[in-house]
Amino acid sequence: MNLFSGFGKLHVLIALVFCIPVQFAHLIYALLEQKQMQPSLIVVWTVFSFLFALLGLACAVASNNALGERVGTGTRLVVALLVAAVVMTVVSELLVYVMPAWMMDEEKKMIGDYTGFMHRIAFRFVTSGDTALLLIPLYMMAQASRRATRRLHDARLAAIATERNLVEADLRAMQARVEPELLFAVLRAVDEAYARDVADGERALDALIAFLRAALPAEAGNTSTVAAELDLVRAYVGVAELLKGPKLELEITAEPAARANAMPAMLLLPLARWAMDGAAAALKLVVARQGNGVLEISLRSDLSSSPSKETQDIAGVRERLEHLYGARETLEASTEAHVRRAFIALPV
Repeated sequence: MNLFSGFGKLHVLIALVFCIPVQFAHLIYALLEQKQMQPSLIVVWTVFSFLFALLGLACAVASNNALGERVGTGTRLVVALLVAAVVMTVVSELLVYVMPAWMMDEEKKMIGDYTGFMHRIAFRFVTSGDTALLLIPLYMMAQASRRATRRLHDARLAAIATERNLVEADLRAMQARVEPELLFAVLRAVDEAYARDVADGERALDALIAFLRAALPAEAGNTSTVAAELDLVRAYVGVAELLKGPKLELEITAEPAARANAMPAMLLLPLARWAMDGAAAALKLVVARQGNGVLEISLRSDLSSSPSKETQDIAGVRERLEHLYGARETLEASTEAHVRRAFIALPV
């Protein structure tokens, strides 16, 4: 285990921001008491204050990493304070033996003489504790807030992932399902086509096979491509012609770059069903990719009879888009006399 994992530039900045105001306050206090302060001594004490603040933060980081998530914030705070006070006391006592004599004299002028070794140790422990008591609780509370924010963020991501998995599971079930009514109706149409003419029957069977292949779920299951979704619509239109009689005029235009784009599976087919409601005579699909990272799909159908109101197909598309993209998607659908229009904009 690396006890100082996470210790870096941020802690250096915190120590610097902490020590400068503290030393400035000490300087103001000394000036009010009209004490003589040497500039070199002020610089030295500022450097020492910075180093001790950095040492205290290092002790807090080490204590935090050693205890981990096994204990609460209060226990981590107490342990960090004690460790920082002890370590800073030891370091400050060691400095006594390496500091110049004139600095020790200045310390005596400001503090006075110690009655003994234990008095000096106790004084240094208390002053070290003061520094730790000012700095470490602020740092530990900030860390606790960051941990709580991270846990909340992780929980939200997990909830979003779970919701997305549910939506995609519903999608896979829908993609793998062939509606029995549609299948039986198409099989009956194929049989009737064979009864009329073998060539018609083979064309009808080819159309059914093409639709079943296009409707099979992909290996990934969650996403598809623009090209695959367009093939599924084309295959569905071929099947619909078997059931509704007159040949549907289908026009699909897609930019080459847009055809390879990923998009949610089983998104265009429900829109095509909605657009073909009321015996469509013509269906036009246009797919384009914009430079701002948006995939735009427009759909228009000319109907031979008045369409019904918004169906379950378009409502299901709205719900899926809301789950997958939130407010980042656009779906517009309008119904006029014998005309239906739809527009989708998806982030890519």
